[in-house]
Amino acid sequence: MNGGRLDVIKSLILPAERIADVGCDHAIIAEYCINSGYFKNVIASDISEKCLQKAKVRLGSAKNATFYCCDGLGYECDEAVIAGMGGLLISEILVKAKTLPQTLIVCPHRDEYTVRKTLVSLNYRIDCDIPIEDRKKHYSVIRAVKCEVAKALDELQLHFGVNYKTPNAALKSRLVKLRKAYMNAPRQNADKLDLIDRALKFQDVGD
Repeated sequence: MNGGRLDVIKSLILPAERIADVGCDHAIIAEYCINSGYFKNVIASDISEKCLQKAKVRLGSAKNATFYCCDGLGYECDEAVIAGMGGLLISEILVKAKTLPQTLIVCPHRDEYTVRKTLVSLNYRIDCDIPIEDRKKHYSVIRAVKCEVAKALDELQLHFGVNYKTPNAALKSRLVKLRKAYMNAPRQNADKLDLIDRALKFQDVGD
């Protein structure tokens, strides 16, 4: 899928009663949700009061906007978007949440392995896992839906996405970049290189 990170995130959002833009900063995602007309209530939340004030300026006139200054998911919602932060923090937010939403859309800046592992442990089924390259940086935009028992992922799926066998230009670029970096110390990175080479077999890289 082409498009920037925010465009891909928006494309994965599903209609719901109550959606949250977690760690909203400027509340760009929250604004999109309000304008879409698909949601009765749109939550913009952030741990920073300063960031929340920026969100209020952007969304202040919206009648269906709710604002929370809190750490993570300190409220109930049906769907949540969590982006703009590292995977360890996203995982921590999910594990600490008292109530988890039915649908999650996450885009970690790093530590995707931990995010996918956490999602499975919390019984989320990953139904979209899209590799993208945006401004020369690589991301995965992941949508996961709550289920009774989540299917375990293998190591390559945890590292590179549930659809790593499907040729994708952004994933191919990321794997080649990682391989080049790890080849600076091949002995120390032998296990990582093995994973990358196994994934690259599906990406039609050539010589």
